[in-house]
Amino acid sequence: MRIEGNSFGKIAIAVAFSPRCEAILAEARLLHQKLGAQMFFVHVGKKSLQEEQYLKHLLHRFELDAPNNQIIWEEGEPVETIISICQRLDIDLLVAGALEKESLLKYFLGDISRQLSRKVKCSMLLLTEPSTHPKGFNHLVVEGTDHPKTENTIAIAVELAKAFQAGDVTIIQESDPSKLALIRTEELKENEADQRKEDLLREEDERLEEILRCTDCDGLKVITQRIEGKPGYVISNYARLKSADLLVVNSPDKPMNLLDRVFPHDIEHALADLPCSLLIVNPKETF
Repeated sequence: MRIEGNSFGKIAIAVAFSPRCEAILAEARLLHQKLGAQMFFVHVGKKSLQEEQYLKHLLHRFELDAPNNQIIWEEGEPVETIISICQRLDIDLLVAGALEKESLLKYFLGDISRQLSRKVKCSMLLLTEPSTHPKGFNHLVVEGTDHPKTENTIAIAVELAKAFQAGDVTIIQESDPSKLALIRTEELKENEADQRKEDLLREEDERLEEILRCTDCDGLKVITQRIEGKPGYVISNYARLKSADLLVVNSPDKPMNLLDRVFPHDIEHALADLPCSLLIVNPKETF
């Protein structure tokens, strides 16, 4: 189901007092300017007067101290506390910084940003290279898989692209060779199996064309491309090769756990080695 209008009316920024704090807030200012959202700055930890004053100073410096913006400061376990805050405030988008690549140990234990991306029930934006002089998103790569969530994901990607005046949006349809090969295991003649494969691919193409007809692209350059390979890995590799600014994917259908990382869900390929900033779109209906 498509979401009309501003899909991200409430944005939460996960704030940590790290060397990248100023860059994250600079990115937050750009999001605020482009999307006009209400901003919530979330920090989990014991409050100190010095840190509180420092955060207020940064928000003023980056013009984020508008009356309707809020600082949320709570103690507790970081991941569960942030998830609870997002649910309580009905947040549309959670934004956090993330290192491009996890070490083997961190991959299995998960850093805070990646743990959040696997558990949070709102959309989440992972920024791999936040900058104090952000450039926004000019080239977006979007998941175009045959899934009920895809129409909404494409609509939101187009909405962002228009807000940031992006150069283009590339929608990738991933064809899994192992699934297509199953057609040949059915009791079909070779020519019948080939025809079945062609029919399935044509149906997917028609479905995507219908989604794009129903999406207000408003002159935006939209490219569609089919690539054969393992879902998740293919689109991540394409985003890296094309130097994309943002990879936009569907949220997982269920919370992921350790087994999903041993036997990877499609999204785990991107999370293990982020090719660029990553937007995981979670429809509000799943809240």
